[in-house]
Amino acid sequence: MASPVERKRLLVVDDSEATLEILERHLAGAGYQVLMARSVPEAVRLLEQMRIDLVVTDLKMPAVSGLDLVRHVRENLLDTEVMMITGYPSVEGAVEAVKTGAEEYLPKPFTEDELLAAVQRALGKLAMRRDSVVEHAVSHAGHGLMGESAVMHSVFRAVEKAAGTGATVLLTGESGVGKELVARAIHYGGPRSSAPFVPVNCGGIPEGLIESELFGHVKGAFTGAVASRAGFFHTADGGTMFLDEISETSATMQVKLLRVLQDKEVSMVGSDRSRKVDVRI
Repeated sequence: MASPVERKRLLVVDDSEATLEILERHLAGAGYQVLMARSVPEAVRLLEQMRIDLVVTDLKMPAVSGLDLVRHVRENLLDTEVMMITGYPSVEGAVEAVKTGAEEYLPKPFTEDELLAAVQRALGKLAMRRDSVVEHAVSHAGHGLMGESAVMHSVFRAVEKAAGTGATVLLTGESGVGKELVARAIHYGGPRSSAPFVPVNCGGIPEGLIESELFGHVKGAFTGAVASRAGFFHTADGGTMFLDEISETSATMQVKLLRVLQDKEVSMVGSDRSRKVDVRI
């Protein structure tokens, strides 16, 4: 029997009352906390209300099948494992269950030992996945990102995917959620990591100065321009620029930025010559 510290929460889903009673008796007797649902919609409601370690679901049920529940768990609950039981075993059914995401496929009738062995294998795989999430989280600590939840795990995967490309990235979210941290993680996790990372708070630069700040200006371009000065695009050449609050800039400025993104060239204020820049946005 599992110790209280190791006690896992299992959700058993079957439309047969007799099967639910047998499963509940065997699993509870082995030390697991067992919840029961008689349909997929009922199971989904329970999954939304609490954390479940393992879902044990029948394949064939009225209205919504067990495969649909497996798919729901795989798409929405990365921290939950799932296994399937069925009274209609077939090679095709087993292949489909595994492809959909079931870690174990147990045909009826099965013995208590067979059931408990399948549950232990599924929970073992869950433990390995949770350990990898923690290791993955720690590996991002140098970029300022840490976390062990399934949501942060998906963030880490997105960061890795973005870091491996040179594409322009749009980061959205409320103020304070860490968009600049994600931008830094993308930069330092990619091939431009040795080049500059230049954050620019577009909302904090007066409209009359933002073009000069971004693109630079030549001497005499405007009153007070006593010397030529490079812009942020020149500073970030070869690296990455994070344009924070870009929606605060005017439509005219956004059109100029779009031309830079398309042509990879900037013209300093007061100059009629353009210069190639290699900057990821």
